[in-house]
Amino acid sequence: MIKKFILLFTLFLLFPVLNVFALDLDFSAEYVILYNMNDNELLFEQNSNEKTNIASLTKIMTALVALNEIDNLDSTVTINSNDFLGTEGYSKAGFNIGDVVTYKDLLYGVLLPSGAEAVNALVNNTLGYDKFIAKMNEMAKNIGLKNTSFSNPIGKDDENNYSTAGDVANLLKYALENATFKEIFETKEYVTTNGVKLECTLYPYKNLLDINLIDGSKSGFTKGAGRCLASITNLNDVNYLLVVINSNVNDSKSAVFDSINIYSYYDENYSYQEIINNEMIIKSIPVKFANIEQYDIKVNENVDLFLENGTVDNLTYEYEGLQNLDYKVKKGDKLGTVFIYNQEDLLYKTDIYLEQDINYYYSYIYLIFVFVLFLIILFFIKKKRMKKRK
Repeated sequence: MIKKFILLFTLFLLFPVLNVFALDLDFSAEYVILYNMNDNELLFEQNSNEKTNIASLTKIMTALVALNEIDNLDSTVTINSNDFLGTEGYSKAGFNIGDVVTYKDLLYGVLLPSGAEAVNALVNNTLGYDKFIAKMNEMAKNIGLKNTSFSNPIGKDDENNYSTAGDVANLLKYALENATFKEIFETKEYVTTNGVKLECTLYPYKNLLDINLIDGSKSGFTKGAGRCLASITNLNDVNYLLVVINSNVNDSKSAVFDSINIYSYYDENYSYQEIINNEMIIKSIPVKFANIEQYDIKVNENVDLFLENGTVDNLTYEYEGLQNLDYKVKKGDKLGTVFIYNQEDLLYKTDIYLEQDINYYYSYIYLIFVFVLFLIILFFIKKKRMKKRK
């Protein structure tokens, strides 16, 4: 009985600690992918190659196609009734029939409040619906999105409108290379030329969550896609790109919460760490008959990797190659390879080359040998001459 009590009491004490740790890693999203964009390194993924509805993340491609088709972003268009067709039940930017706005206004309306009428106005005033959808799919193919198909520019649930978290991440990487897209994507507030105030979809949660942890974003929500968010941020000089899809549909802030939680976890638990530098000696190998007794195996660079904090304390360093040097090895010759492991994971490898000229004693030994041989020959010649005289 006493043992059971002690066990239960111990579990009770541990439970709050375990719960707090779990919260650090907690997210509800079904599909997730996170990149360190400094190195374009995949940090974390979950179901990132599985096809799914992506809701208004579709509008990333919509904006990108529109940008490619618009010659002058300051040109104006007039909002009309056709721009509201099929938008019932979907978010609006706040434009009204008769409003005269610029293409830039429409792009902000698409990416900040995710306005369906802004999408339609762009489509109707550029390529028209069918050609616009065709261009979306053509661009997806050109970018290399192999698991993506578009059937509408708004992101309505449809069996032919789908992607993956991985493809959305690659689409966003590509889109951010466009300076105008990046500027809009990183904007949280904007006032259009006709006075409409636009706010990004993070704003409703600014008093509940620290949305300043997210530098730029595009959200989405449908029943089929759940809560979605594609976002970027910079924390402690590390640029991250994150896509979460199908977060908890019952909590409007779930995708934002998931994103902030994932960002915070990596910011608190990971950092750039020096795994090797050009002064570190991996191994010293003997040198035969030379002016130095040993040669130090080193790399010729300093290497920092983004790793879980404390990882460098448990790294192992291995050298495979020549175990000694002799006169046959010259400056510039490959000596072997250095491997750095974190347990069984190979973090880094590099080939090692002889970096200096080594003065071997073989030449001196050779000269001494020739001189001694000469003396021996000379001795026998003299001895032979002496015999002839006798």
